Amino acid sequence: MGTNQRIHFGFLFHVNFYHAGLGDTNDDRGFGRDLARIRDILDILAKANNEGQPVRAAWDFENDYTLGRILPSLGPDVIDGVKTRLRERGDELLFSGKHAGLFAGMTGKELSFALHYKSNELGETSNVLRPEGDLFSPAIIGRLKKAGIEAVLLGNSNVGPNAFSTVTKDLRKNTYVKYNPATYRHGNNSITVLPYYTPADFLEEGSLKKFLESLHNKQLSGEIDGDIFVLVGADVRSPWWEDMEIRNIFRKSSGTEGLSGFIKALRKFDYIAYNTPTGYLKEHAPVSEISFAGDLAGGTSGDFSAYSELPYDRLIWTRIERARMGSRVYGHERVSDTLAQRIKLLSASEFGLFSPAPAKDRFAEMDRLSAEIQKIERKAINEKEMSMRTSGRQRLNNSAIGKHLYSRRKDDEERNSFIIMNPKGQRVVSFQLLIDSGQCPKIGTLVLECDECQIRSYTAVEMSKENGYVNSAFVVMRFAEAQGTYKIYYHFDRSDIPKEPHKPLIELKPEDHPVFHAEGAMKRLLEAQGKLKAAPPPSPDDGRRQAVANRIAEINSAQGVTRAKTLTSGGERDSYVISSPDQKLRIVISGTGATKGHIREVFYDDERIGDNQFLSSFVKSGGTVSEFTCEEIKDAELAGEGMGVTISGAVHAGGESAPGRYELQIIKTAALKGIDGILLHMDVTYPSLEGVGEAFLEEIAPLQISPQYRAGVSVIRRSFNGIVGDYPVSVFGKSVPGNENIASFNHQMTAGIVGAKGALSGILIGIPRTVLGGLAICPGRLLTDGEGQHLSLNPYGTYGIQSKKYPSKSEGVLQKYADSFVNEKPINTAAAYSGVREKFCICLAGFAGANPSEGQLLELSAFCDGAIICGDETGVIHPFEGDNVTLPRAYKEIPIGTDKREEHYNSKNIKTELAKFLSKKRR
Repeated sequence: MGTNQRIHFGFLFHVNFYHAGLGDTNDDRGFGRDLARIRDILDILAKANNEGQPVRAAWDFENDYTLGRILPSLGPDVIDGVKTRLRERGDELLFSGKHAGLFAGMTGKELSFALHYKSNELGETSNVLRPEGDLFSPAIIGRLKKAGIEAVLLGNSNVGPNAFSTVTKDLRKNTYVKYNPATYRHGNNSITVLPYYTPADFLEEGSLKKFLESLHNKQLSGEIDGDIFVLVGADVRSPWWEDMEIRNIFRKSSGTEGLSGFIKALRKFDYIAYNTPTGYLKEHAPVSEISFAGDLAGGTSGDFSAYSELPYDRLIWTRIERARMGSRVYGHERVSDTLAQRIKLLSASEFGLFSPAPAKDRFAEMDRLSAEIQKIERKAINEKEMSMRTSGRQRLNNSAIGKHLYSRRKDDEERNSFIIMNPKGQRVVSFQLLIDSGQCPKIGTLVLECDECQIRSYTAVEMSKENGYVNSAFVVMRFAEAQGTYKIYYHFDRSDIPKEPHKPLIELKPEDHPVFHAEGAMKRLLEAQGKLKAAPPPSPDDGRRQAVANRIAEINSAQGVTRAKTLTSGGERDSYVISSPDQKLRIVISGTGATKGHIREVFYDDERIGDNQFLSSFVKSGGTVSEFTCEEIKDAELAGEGMGVTISGAVHAGGESAPGRYELQIIKTAALKGIDGILLHMDVTYPSLEGVGEAFLEEIAPLQISPQYRAGVSVIRRSFNGIVGDYPVSVFGKSVPGNENIASFNHQMTAGIVGAKGALSGILIGIPRTVLGGLAICPGRLLTDGEGQHLSLNPYGTYGIQSKKYPSKSEGVLQKYADSFVNEKPINTAAAYSGVREKFCICLAGFAGANPSEGQLLELSAFCDGAIICGDETGVIHPFEGDNVTLPRAYKEIPIGTDKREEHYNSKNIKTELAKFLSKKRR
C-alpha cells in the first residue's frame, strides 16, 4: 500500500525581463534584478546537480525582448547555462509564444499565428504551455489542441493570486487530485491542465520537509492512491526563491532559506523523483475534471482587472480591434498585413501591471505601433475597395463632384457617398463616421440613403463636436437584405433652418427710397410739397382682421400650455418610457425631483427586472460615493428614425481639482429590431484629482447595471474567437467560503457581448468594439443576502483595489506575508480615470428563457463587431479613426519607476507572526 508510489517534484521558473513600468537598463530601474536572480538560480541548481542531486526544472521564457535583445549581449552566460541544463540535466523548455502572448484575447487567426513560435534562442519548446500571468480562456482550448499544445500549466496555490483557487474547488477535492493533472472540459473540447503551486503551500505545513512527509504518509495509508507531482513555480525575480529572513528567537526559522533551502530539504527523501511537466504527463493521465466556463487570470487580484480596466488599455485595444475588423475585408484572400504587429501588441506585459499607464517610452512605442496598424489596414481596405470598383463586380463608383456647403441632394451627379463593407453578412451594421468641420450643424441634418437596397431604419447619434459643428457620429443601420457591400448616399438637410430671402434686382419705387422714410418736420414738409403720399385712412376690415389674428394666437397659446401640462409637472415631464422595437424591454426614467434623470424601473415582458438601482452612475473617492448629478433631461437629438432622452449634468468627487461632465442618451431605434435592443450613448469626463492633497479615485461606474435576478445568476460573455458561454456567480462562494460577497471580479472577456441571466430571463450588453473596445472591460460585483444574489456589471468602469479570500490553511498568515513581501502591489485602476474623457455606445437587450436565441446573438455580434467604411476622399464624410478616449497629458509622461520594494510599515510584526505560526506547525 503506497510502497512503490513516488512524489514527483519539479521547479518552474518564469523569465521575462520586460516590465511596462521600468526601463531597459541593467539596474533597479530596469531588468537588473531579473538578471541577477536567474544567475543565482542557475548557480544553485548547478551546485545541487554537481553534488549528485538530480534536480530538474521547467523554464518559461519571454522570447522577443528577453532572449532576443537583452540576454545575447548582457547575459550570454545565462543562455549557455540554460542550454546546458536542457541538454544535460533533463530540464524542459516550455512553450510561451514570442512576447508574453496574451493568447486568451486573440482571435482564431491571431492565435494560430502566435502558436507557431515553437523555437527560440534556447532550442525547441515542448508542447506544454504556461500562459503569461495565468491569462487563459477555455474558449481557446480547441485552437490549442489543433496547434499541438497538449497541456497547460495554471496556478492553484492556497495563497493568491492565481488562476484556479477562487473559481473552482474541483482541484482541491483531495490531495491526490490536487497534485495531479486534470482534464479541462469546455463544450466539445478538452485539454490537460497541470496545476502548479508556490512555496507558500508547503510553508503552510510548517516547512517543505513537513509537507513532503505528510504527503508520503497519506500514500502509505492509502489516502493517496498513486503518484503525485508537486510543481513549484514563480517568476525568477520572486522573493519566494530568496531567504525570507524569518527568525525564531535568535536563529533562522527552518525551511525559509529560499531555493537553496528547499533543495537541501529534498535530499533527505528517497521517495522523491525529480521531474518536469512533460516527463510526468508521459506516464500519468488526468485523474479529475474541471469545467469552469469563465476566463482565468492571476495578475494582482486573481482575475483580468489589472490587465483591462484602465482607459489606457482601451485606447490601445480599440486600435487593435479596428485593425482586426479591417483585415476581414480581404482576409479570405491573404494573411492580414498587420498580423505580426498585432501579435506583438497582444502581450500581457503591455497591458499590465501598472496604473495609470506604462512608463513614457513604453507608452510611446505602444501608441506608435497601434496607430501604425490602423494606417496599414486602412491602406489595405482602400486597395480592396479600388480593386472591387475597377473589376466591375460591384457597383462601387464612389465619386462625387466635390464638397458642398450644407450639401443638398439635387441629382445623381451631386450625391456624395461612401461604401459600407459588411463582412459579418448581417442586416444590421454599425459604424462611426468622421464629418468634415463646418458641414453638419446638427446631427438631425444628416440624411443617409441607399438606392440598391432598402434601408429599413437607421439612427445616428452625435459623438463629438468641433467649433459648434458635429464632426463625428455613431450610426446603426438595418437593411431589408443582407449584402456584402452597400453604397450609401448622404446629404445634410437644411430645410428646417430659416434662410434669408433674396430680393429681386429691380428698380426702386419712389416710396422705397430712403428719403421717403422721413419722420417729423421733414415728413410734413414733403407731404406739403406733394412729394410724399399721405397714409390711407384705416379700413374697418383691418380692425376685424387684427382681432381674428389676435384670437387665433390666444387659442394656439392656450393649446400649447394645455399640451405641456399633460406632459409635465411643474415645467418638467414626470417620466419617460424608452422601449425596445418590439416593446419587450422597457426602461422608465424619472423626469422630476431628486431622482431626475435616474432609472425608475425596468421591465422585460411582464417581468420586472430592475428597480431604481438598475442603472447607477457614480464615482467614489475618500470613501464617499458621489452619484452623477443630473442637471437637464430633454428629448434626444438624432438623425434618422428613433426617439429618446438626453440626460446631462456634472460629475463630482471628493477632493477634486476640477469637476467632470456627462451626457447620457437612451434611445429607441427600429434599427435594433432584430436584437430588440435599446441604444445607449455616453460621453463622460471624469473629475480631476491631480495636485489636490492625497485624494484619489477609488471606484468608477459610468453605467453600472444591476438586474433584479436573485437565484441561479450567471454571467454571459463572448470570447475573441466567437464562442458565447456563461458561468454561475455561485462558484466564488462555493470555491472559497466568504467570497459569496465579492467587491470585484472579472472573469469575463468582452469581445462585444457580456451580460447576465437569471431563472426566467437575461440581459445582454453589446459593446461596439471599434468605438471603444477592451480585453475585459466589464467587471462585476456580487452581494449575497437573504434575498439571494445581487449582481452588478460595470461596463467601462472599475472597482479599484478590492480584496477577495483565498483557501489559505494558515488563517491568512501566509497570505498576509505574500501580499506584503512577495506579490506585486495591488493596482488602483480607478485612480487612472482622473481627468479622462471617454465616449462609447452600448446596446442593451433582453431575452427570455435560459439562453438568447442564435439569431439575436448573430445580429448583436454584427452590431458589436461593426462594419468597415470606405470614405470618399473628395466628400465630407470619412471613416472615423480617431480616439474615443482622451488621456491627460501627464499619463503619456510617466517616468521610469524602480524595482526596489519599499519596506512594509508592519513588516516586523508580520514576520514575527509567521515565525510563530511556523514554529507551532513544526511541533
